[in-house]
Amino acid sequence: MRTGKKLLRGAAAFLIMAALWGCAASRVERRINLRYEGPRPAALLDPSVQAFPEIIVAPFVDLRKEKGSFGIYVWGNLSVNYIPGPESMSAGFTRLVREFLSNAGMRPVPGEWNGQLDTLPNINAEHAIFGEIERLDFSGRGRFYEAKNRGTIRVIMKWGNRNARRIITRTVEVVPDRREFHLFTTNYDHISGMASLIRKTVSRAIRESMTKLFRSSSGRGK
Repeated sequence: MRTGKKLLRGAAAFLIMAALWGCAASRVERRINLRYEGPRPAALLDPSVQAFPEIIVAPFVDLRKEKGSFGIYVWGNLSVNYIPGPESMSAGFTRLVREFLSNAGMRPVPGEWNGQLDTLPNINAEHAIFGEIERLDFSGRGRFYEAKNRGTIRVIMKWGNRNARRIITRTVEVVPDRREFHLFTTNYDHISGMASLIRKTVSRAIRESMTKLFRSSSGRGK
């Protein structure tokens, strides 16, 4: 009896999807509010790093041409453009790095730095972090039997030590690939699934950038 009900629900969902495929093409926007998702930052960084004095987190720079979009998801004739909101992509990354370091026991402060060695002596703290979003694009497609998502995030992180006149640069690239099958089920929440994938991937990029950056030098020069 339960199997029959499941088949009926699956058939109903299939009819809904078939109707959607027959509708006129439409394009909508969905805003994504970035937030950190993952292990506690304090558990990821060495205690010696957490004893840092104030560290500047300079505003990130978005190097992409399409700065206003995370990517496009297509579901039948519906095209969903995922956009940042309410802050820009660069502002969101800057905030997440500050929150990550703060939750790790460090003291991030606002400040200016362009990631170059010649401007390092002018920063108003001993340490500074600067980041560039080199690539961030996602694409997805939903069908009545599966959802398939792809994406790439590439971030360049720079850590400057004013007193040592030294810059460490690390590049992190995260490439998620998720495919879900849902034939004869009523789970067609593709749009929210794509948004969740984007948030989790951004969090992973931040996490891997920070841990890789602070592991890259044994002479941290506090």
